[in-house]
Amino acid sequence: MTDLHVSASLVLYKPDLPTVERTLLALQLAGERAKAHYGLMLTMTLVDNSADSRIHVQLERWLQEFATRMPLWNVQLMRSPGNIGYGQGNNLVIKDATSQYHIVVNPDLFVAEDALLEALRFMEARPDAGLLTPAVFDEDGERQYLCKRDPTLLVMFLRSFSPKWLKKRLQSVADHFEMRDWDYEQVIPSVEYPTGCFMFFRTRTLQQIGGFDPDFFLHYEDADVGRRMRSIAPVVYVPAVKVVHQWARNTHHSFKPMFVTVRSGWLYVRKWGGYW
Repeated sequence: MTDLHVSASLVLYKPDLPTVERTLLALQLAGERAKAHYGLMLTMTLVDNSADSRIHVQLERWLQEFATRMPLWNVQLMRSPGNIGYGQGNNLVIKDATSQYHIVVNPDLFVAEDALLEALRFMEARPDAGLLTPAVFDEDGERQYLCKRDPTLLVMFLRSFSPKWLKKRLQSVADHFEMRDWDYEQVIPSVEYPTGCFMFFRTRTLQQIGGFDPDFFLHYEDADVGRRMRSIAPVVYVPAVKVVHQWARNTHHSFKPMFVTVRSGWLYVRKWGGYW
Protein backbone atom coordinates (compact mmCIF):
# COMPACT_ATOMS: atom_id res chain seq x y z
CA MET A 1 0.00 0.00 0.00
CA THR A 2 1.38 3.41 -0.99
CA ASP A 3 1.46 5.84 1.90
CA LEU A 4 -0.53 9.04 1.75
CA HIS A 5 1.48 11.91 3.13
CA VAL A 6 -0.59 14.36 5.17
CA SER A 7 1.22 17.44 6.42
CA ALA A 8 -0.11 20.04 8.82
CA SER A 9 0.82 23.49 10.07
CA LEU A 10 -0.23 25.12 13.30
CA VAL A 11 0.78 28.73 14.01
CA LEU A 12 1.46 29.62 17.65
CA TYR A 13 1.56 33.05 19.24
CA LYS A 14 2.25 33.06 22.99
CA PRO A 15 0.25 29.82 23.20
CA ASP A 16 -1.75 28.26 25.99
CA LEU A 17 0.06 24.94 26.02
CA PRO A 18 -2.66 22.81 27.68
CA THR A 19 -5.03 23.83 24.87
CA VAL A 20 -2.39 23.14 22.23
CA GLU A 21 -1.81 19.71 23.76
CA ARG A 22 -5.51 18.96 23.54
CA THR A 23 -5.49 20.00 19.87
CA LEU A 24 -2.52 17.78 19.07
CA LEU A 25 -3.74 14.76 21.03
CA ALA A 26 -7.04 14.91 19.13
CA LEU A 27 -5.03 14.75 15.90
CA GLN A 28 -3.10 11.78 17.27
CA LEU A 29 -6.35 9.89 17.91
CA ALA A 30 -7.65 10.85 14.48
CA GLY A 31 -4.41 9.60 12.96
CA GLU A 32 -4.80 6.25 14.72
CA ARG A 33 -8.30 5.82 13.30
CA ALA A 34 -7.25 6.81 9.78
CA LYS A 35 -4.16 4.61 9.81
CA ALA A 36 -6.37 1.55 10.23
CA HIS A 37 -7.66 2.25 6.70
CA TYR A 38 -4.81 4.02 4.91
CA GLY A 39 -1.05 3.85 4.79
CA LEU A 40 -0.13 7.24 6.22
CA MET A 41 2.85 9.47 6.77
CA LEU A 42 1.89 12.31 9.10
CA THR A 43 3.99 15.42 9.63
CA MET A 44 3.16 18.43 11.80
CA THR A 45 5.04 21.73 11.89
CA LEU A 46 4.40 24.10 14.77
CA VAL A 47 5.30 27.63 13.70
CA ASP A 48 6.33 29.88 16.59
CA ASN A 49 5.20 33.39 15.70
CA SER A 50 5.76 34.73 19.22
CA ALA A 51 8.85 36.82 18.37
CA ASP A 52 10.24 36.12 21.85
CA SER A 53 13.33 33.96 22.31
CA ARG A 54 12.29 32.98 25.84
CA ILE A 55 8.97 31.61 24.61
CA HIS A 56 10.74 29.71 21.85
CA VAL A 57 13.08 28.04 24.34
CA GLN A 58 10.06 27.08 26.47
CA LEU A 59 8.38 25.59 23.39
CA GLU A 60 11.48 23.59 22.50
CA ARG A 61 11.63 22.10 25.99
CA TRP A 62 7.91 21.39 26.04
CA LEU A 63 7.92 19.71 22.62
CA GLN A 64 10.90 17.53 23.46
CA GLU A 65 8.76 15.83 26.09
CA PHE A 66 5.32 16.14 24.51
CA ALA A 67 6.26 14.70 21.10
CA THR A 68 6.46 11.21 22.63
CA ARG A 69 2.68 11.39 23.11
CA MET A 70 2.18 11.74 19.33
CA PRO A 71 4.04 8.71 17.96
CA LEU A 72 2.17 8.71 14.64
CA TRP A 73 3.14 12.29 13.83
CA ASN A 74 6.59 13.63 13.08
CA VAL A 75 6.26 16.92 14.99
CA GLN A 76 8.72 19.75 14.32
CA LEU A 77 9.01 23.27 15.71
CA MET A 78 9.87 26.14 13.38
CA ARG A 79 10.68 29.66 14.48
CA SER A 80 9.36 32.39 12.22
CA PRO A 81 11.37 35.60 11.66
CA GLY A 82 8.88 37.45 13.88
CA ASN A 83 5.16 37.88 14.34
CA ILE A 84 4.55 37.74 10.60
CA GLY A 85 0.84 36.95 10.70
CA TYR A 86 -1.31 33.83 10.56
CA GLY A 87 -1.31 33.23 6.82
CA GLN A 88 2.35 34.01 6.32
CA GLY A 89 3.25 31.74 9.23
CA ASN A 90 1.45 28.86 7.52
CA ASN A 91 3.11 29.76 4.21
CA LEU A 92 6.51 28.96 5.73
CA VAL A 93 5.39 25.33 5.80
CA ILE A 94 3.15 25.25 2.73
CA LYS A 95 5.78 26.41 0.25
CA ASP A 96 8.02 23.38 0.85
CA ALA A 97 5.32 20.76 1.54
CA THR A 98 5.68 17.50 -0.42
CA SER A 99 2.47 15.94 0.86
CA GLN A 100 -0.72 14.96 -0.97
CA TYR A 101 -2.83 16.82 1.61
CA HIS A 102 -2.10 19.73 3.93
CA ILE A 103 -4.09 20.71 7.01
CA VAL A 104 -4.15 24.23 8.40
CA VAL A 105 -5.42 24.03 11.97
CA ASN A 106 -5.96 26.51 14.80
CA PRO A 107 -4.35 25.85 18.19
CA ASP A 108 -7.78 25.69 19.85
CA LEU A 109 -9.44 23.31 17.39
CA PHE A 110 -10.25 19.71 18.33
CA VAL A 111 -10.97 17.21 15.58
CA ALA A 112 -13.36 14.29 16.06
CA GLU A 113 -11.73 10.87 16.21
CA ASP A 114 -12.91 10.00 12.69
CA ALA A 115 -12.33 13.45 11.16
CA LEU A 116 -9.09 12.62 9.39
CA LEU A 117 -10.47 9.34 8.07
CA GLU A 118 -13.61 10.99 6.70
CA ALA A 119 -11.61 13.82 5.14
CA LEU A 120 -9.31 11.37 3.36
CA ARG A 121 -12.23 9.26 2.18
CA PHE A 122 -13.92 12.28 0.64
CA MET A 123 -10.83 13.80 -0.96
CA GLU A 124 -9.64 10.47 -2.37
CA ALA A 125 -13.07 9.96 -3.93
CA ARG A 126 -13.18 13.54 -5.27
CA PRO A 127 -9.84 14.24 -6.97
CA ASP A 128 -11.24 17.50 -8.34
CA ALA A 129 -11.81 19.02 -4.88
CA GLY A 130 -9.18 21.50 -3.72
CA LEU A 131 -10.31 22.30 -0.18
CA LEU A 132 -12.54 20.55 2.34
CA THR A 133 -14.27 22.56 5.06
CA PRO A 134 -15.76 20.77 8.10
CA ALA A 135 -18.83 20.84 10.33
CA VAL A 136 -17.89 23.06 13.29
CA PHE A 137 -19.44 22.94 16.75
CA ASP A 138 -18.69 24.84 19.95
CA GLU A 139 -17.85 23.07 23.18
CA ASP A 140 -21.53 22.98 24.16
CA GLY A 141 -22.32 21.05 20.99
CA GLU A 142 -23.99 23.97 19.24
CA ARG A 143 -23.49 24.10 15.48
CA GLN A 144 -21.57 27.03 14.10
CA TYR A 145 -22.79 28.17 10.68
CA LEU A 146 -19.42 28.70 9.03
CA CYS A 147 -20.17 27.95 5.39
CA LYS A 148 -20.35 31.52 4.21
CA ARG A 149 -20.81 33.52 1.06
CA ASP A 150 -18.30 36.14 0.00
CA PRO A 151 -18.25 38.90 2.63
CA THR A 152 -19.30 42.45 1.87
CA LEU A 153 -18.55 45.62 3.79
CA LEU A 154 -22.13 45.61 5.09
CA VAL A 155 -21.80 42.05 6.41
CA MET A 156 -18.44 42.86 8.02
CA PHE A 157 -20.00 45.77 9.87
CA LEU A 158 -23.07 43.80 10.96
CA ARG A 159 -21.03 40.91 12.34
CA SER A 160 -18.36 42.86 14.16
CA PHE A 161 -19.61 46.30 15.10
CA SER A 162 -23.37 46.81 14.72
CA PRO A 163 -25.68 47.18 17.76
CA LYS A 164 -27.94 44.26 18.66
CA TRP A 165 -31.11 46.00 17.47
CA LEU A 166 -29.64 46.47 13.98
CA LYS A 167 -28.42 42.88 13.83
CA LYS A 168 -31.94 41.75 14.67
CA ARG A 169 -33.49 43.96 12.01
CA LEU A 170 -31.08 42.63 9.37
CA GLN A 171 -31.03 38.99 10.48
CA SER A 172 -31.97 37.86 7.00
CA VAL A 173 -28.73 39.37 5.66
CA ALA A 174 -26.70 37.40 8.20
CA ASP A 175 -28.65 34.20 7.47
CA HIS A 176 -27.98 34.52 3.76
CA PHE A 177 -24.28 35.17 4.42
CA GLU A 178 -24.08 32.00 6.57
CA MET A 179 -25.74 29.92 3.84
CA ARG A 180 -28.61 28.90 6.12
CA ASP A 181 -30.68 28.25 3.03
CA TRP A 182 -28.56 25.07 2.65
CA ASP A 183 -28.88 21.90 4.71
CA TYR A 184 -25.79 21.65 6.93
CA GLU A 185 -26.42 17.91 7.34
CA GLN A 186 -25.63 17.40 3.65
CA VAL A 187 -22.56 17.99 1.52
CA ILE A 188 -22.49 21.56 0.20
CA PRO A 189 -20.67 21.35 -3.14
CA SER A 190 -19.58 24.98 -3.46
CA VAL A 191 -18.63 27.15 -0.48
CA GLU A 192 -17.39 30.65 -1.19
CA TYR A 193 -15.90 31.52 2.22
CA PRO A 194 -14.66 28.49 4.20
CA THR A 195 -13.78 28.63 7.88
CA GLY A 196 -10.10 29.12 8.65
CA CYS A 197 -10.09 27.12 11.88
CA PHE A 198 -9.58 23.81 10.01
CA MET A 199 -8.75 23.72 6.31
CA PHE A 200 -8.02 20.39 4.59
CA PHE A 201 -6.27 21.24 1.33
CA ARG A 202 -5.05 19.23 -1.60
CA THR A 203 -1.44 20.37 -1.37
CA ARG A 204 -0.73 20.82 -5.07
CA THR A 205 -3.73 23.11 -5.55
CA LEU A 206 -2.84 25.10 -2.42
CA GLN A 207 0.67 25.61 -3.76
CA GLN A 208 -0.74 26.43 -7.19
CA ILE A 209 -2.54 29.47 -5.76
CA GLY A 210 0.52 30.44 -3.72
CA GLY A 211 -0.84 29.69 -0.26
CA PHE A 212 -2.20 32.56 1.81
CA ASP A 213 -1.97 36.20 0.76
CA PRO A 214 0.69 37.66 3.11
CA ASP A 215 -1.02 41.06 3.08
CA PHE A 216 -3.65 39.67 5.48
CA PHE A 217 -2.07 39.64 8.94
CA LEU A 218 -5.11 38.10 10.63
CA HIS A 219 -8.80 37.76 9.66
CA TYR A 220 -10.24 37.38 6.14
CA GLU A 221 -7.20 35.43 4.95
CA ASP A 222 -9.56 32.44 4.84
CA ALA A 223 -12.10 34.34 2.74
CA ASP A 224 -9.35 35.33 0.35
CA VAL A 225 -7.77 31.87 0.04
CA GLY A 226 -11.20 30.31 -0.48
CA ARG A 227 -11.96 32.75 -3.25
CA ARG A 228 -8.69 32.03 -5.03
CA MET A 229 -9.01 28.28 -4.49
CA ARG A 230 -12.44 28.02 -6.06
CA SER A 231 -11.10 29.68 -9.21
CA ILE A 232 -9.25 26.42 -9.91
CA ALA A 233 -10.96 23.73 -7.76
CA PRO A 234 -14.15 23.27 -5.70
CA VAL A 235 -14.31 24.19 -2.02
CA VAL A 236 -16.62 21.60 -0.46
CA TYR A 237 -18.34 21.37 2.93
CA VAL A 238 -18.36 17.79 4.26
CA PRO A 239 -20.56 17.27 7.36
CA ALA A 240 -18.98 13.90 8.18
CA VAL A 241 -15.78 15.78 9.11
CA LYS A 242 -16.57 17.19 12.54
CA VAL A 243 -14.50 19.53 14.70
CA VAL A 244 -14.95 21.51 17.91
CA HIS A 245 -13.68 25.08 18.12
CA GLN A 246 -13.26 26.98 21.38
CA TRP A 247 -14.32 30.12 19.53
CA ALA A 248 -12.55 32.78 21.60
CA ARG A 249 -13.38 35.99 19.79
CA ASN A 250 -11.21 38.99 20.72
CA THR A 251 -12.32 41.60 18.21
CA HIS A 252 -13.95 43.90 20.77
CA HIS A 253 -11.64 43.35 23.72
CA SER A 254 -9.12 46.05 22.81
CA PHE A 255 -8.28 48.56 20.13
CA LYS A 256 -5.47 46.53 18.54
CA PRO A 257 -7.48 43.42 17.51
CA MET A 258 -10.31 45.71 16.37
CA PHE A 259 -7.86 47.64 14.20
CA VAL A 260 -6.45 44.40 12.73
CA THR A 261 -9.97 43.22 11.86
CA VAL A 262 -10.89 46.53 10.21
CA ARG A 263 -7.64 46.64 8.26
CA SER A 264 -8.06 43.09 6.97
CA GLY A 265 -11.68 43.74 6.01
CA TRP A 266 -10.70 46.86 4.11
CA LEU A 267 -7.88 45.00 2.34
CA TYR A 268 -10.35 42.32 1.31
CA VAL A 269 -12.88 44.82 -0.07
CA ARG A 270 -10.18 46.73 -1.94
CA LYS A 271 -8.96 43.49 -3.50
CA TRP A 272 -12.29 41.87 -4.34
CA GLY A 273 -14.96 44.59 -4.11
CA GLY A 274 -18.36 44.03 -2.52
CA TYR A 275 -19.56 46.97 -0.48
CA TRP A 276 -23.25 46.14 0.04
